Amino acid sequence: MRFARYRNQVPFIGLCLAILWPIGSTAATPIVGGEVSRFIPIQPCPFPSSGNVAPERLHCGYLEAPMDRQHPEAGKVRLPVAIIRSRIIPSQPDPVVFIAGGPGAAPVASARTLEKFAAHRFGENRDIILFSQRGSLGTTPELRCDRLRDQRQLVYLEDHDLKQRDRAIRRVATDCLRQLRNQGLPPGVWSSAAIARDLRDLRQSLGLSSWNLLAVSYGTLIAQEVARVDAKGVRSMVLDSLVSPESDLFMSEAAENFSAGIERVLQACAKDTTCQARFPQLRDSLDRVLERLREHPLKLVIDGGGDTALDMVVNWHDFLGLTHWMLYSATTLDWIPVLIDETDQGRFGLLQHLLSRVFPAPALAEDAAAGAFFAVVCRDQYRPALLPGAEDDHFGGYALTSFMGSVCAAPGLDYGDFPLVAPLVSDVPTLLLSGNFDLITPPRYASRVLEGLSRGVLAQVPNYGHSTLSGYTACQTDVAAAFFNHPESPLDMTCLEALPPPQFTTDAGVILAP
Repeated sequence: MRFARYRNQVPFIGLCLAILWPIGSTAATPIVGGEVSRFIPIQPCPFPSSGNVAPERLHCGYLEAPMDRQHPEAGKVRLPVAIIRSRIIPSQPDPVVFIAGGPGAAPVASARTLEKFAAHRFGENRDIILFSQRGSLGTTPELRCDRLRDQRQLVYLEDHDLKQRDRAIRRVATDCLRQLRNQGLPPGVWSSAAIARDLRDLRQSLGLSSWNLLAVSYGTLIAQEVARVDAKGVRSMVLDSLVSPESDLFMSEAAENFSAGIERVLQACAKDTTCQARFPQLRDSLDRVLERLREHPLKLVIDGGGDTALDMVVNWHDFLGLTHWMLYSATTLDWIPVLIDETDQGRFGLLQHLLSRVFPAPALAEDAAAGAFFAVVCRDQYRPALLPGAEDDHFGGYALTSFMGSVCAAPGLDYGDFPLVAPLVSDVPTLLLSGNFDLITPPRYASRVLEGLSRGVLAQVPNYGHSTLSGYTACQTDVAAAFFNHPESPLDMTCLEALPPPQFTTDAGVILAP
């Protein structure tokens, strides 16, 4: 197979590429027909993110694919691809391809992602393939609007109520989408369906008869479409924190999902003897915190990275936004009760600490092609008939993405008429992982997807929220690794069944200690 040949002839290929294909060049054998995709290998790996991975374990290049498969004259997209060779040689013939969330994620641009996967359980006996989704950072073209990035930071630093925040984001996001359209980038080609076909073409270009899909969050919607358009090429799937094709997670269902996720945390504390004794009125404490922040927002100085300090006005919805992001990690999930209590008691050191280190906007905002997120979500999910969604008044209708519906509905963008991703019916062996406290892709989404999978197995992780496989050494990672090795065999999930509920931290000093 072509993929295996790359592995065995790296020195020779590297020498040839240095002569024929200088780093960054797209020269290659001429394409016959406008719709053909190709993989262009480049050695040594040209991506700055690859510095912490041993060069001999990396095989890199670009997938060149049609921008619009219905209209080849529209041009091409160029997607970075990094293949991390397994630690055991020879490896299994079917690698694992990672489909990140977002949408619009760019794993190949992340040094941390490459380093983590180089040491990952999944890469012990299989190669791991990372790619950046069309439109994302490092791809050609990037759906990039610098003003969107800059204004996003300002919106979260300044004193805005939720409606003002949403209007400000709507304004810059719609300007971004119009800017991209004026650059000749059509709205319909940035979608889960298009990304799925990029993956099908990548598999075929690498000469692989089959591979395994590892998808998280929005990537699970892409994976479901891959299993539809390239069923024979998918040996197995592990889908973590699932998006159901019938769901509307960024728009009409967002407030309901958030409220339900926070309620599960409050209920878990009430059922835990230690947490209940330390925080006997946690629900009342949270209500007081939100009401005080509505009336008198806090002014805090947070860490902006390096030696930079940022002045931030913390509103009630900023506090809820922080709890949203804390539910992405089993570690920070455990800190939510003590954060509520500390803030209720007028001690703001923990809040300040977590806004600097967990909340991605504004302190941790990254340089990214954020236009890809808006383009894909509006293309995939916006349906005028679904809006507005069910109002959830307990948390003031808060959702991290409560602005999305108004962005996609902006005049002149022409979203709303594209076909939806259809529910998947498949016999591909599939492991579905769902975190009990997930407030963006709740467990009911996984149950919906399971209905169409004749060989699907659903595992609920009791002490996690969103993105359960971010626990690289956790029980669910071991279960997923065993599944990839033997997807047809009965799966031993004993360790999942034995997992305790969250072990809530009751002392802020433990978190704040150096």
